[in-house]
Amino acid sequence: MNRISRKHIAAFLLASSAAFGIASASAQDGPGGHMGRHGGGSMMHLRGLNLTQAQRDQVFKIYHDQEPAVHEQMKQVQAARQQLMQLASADRFDEASARQAADAQAKALSNLAVLRAQTMYRVREVLTPEQRQQLDQRRNDHRRPA
Repeated sequence: MNRISRKHIAAFLLASSAAFGIASASAQDGPGGHMGRHGGGSMMHLRGLNLTQAQRDQVFKIYHDQEPAVHEQMKQVQAARQQLMQLASADRFDEASARQAADAQAKALSNLAVLRAQTMYRVREVLTPEQRQQLDQRRNDHRRPA
């Protein structure tokens, strides 16, 4: 996998984590560990929920299975963004083409949002009711103003 696609996947996984409302910068499992190299950022929001190894494996598989779709949507976002940049620096501005590129970018971002929601739902299915409650409490605590 090339450097750009890893960057995009990492961004997706971080966004997925953020969507749970958990912003944590911890390295419980360092590089190369089960949660480190392949999914640390994606699974970091689950830290402290005492996941079993089977749950960790299931969550890893969920994120791993989403990688191709995420990668494709990120390519769509990037292509539309590049097209918009080219249109913005052209000698003559083509508003119709710019709207078309902006719509393509919006659709790709929308598809990414659906993928994130689907991933979050699938991850929650792996959790016990108690773990879901803990996760929800963290999200609520994190969203409260200080």
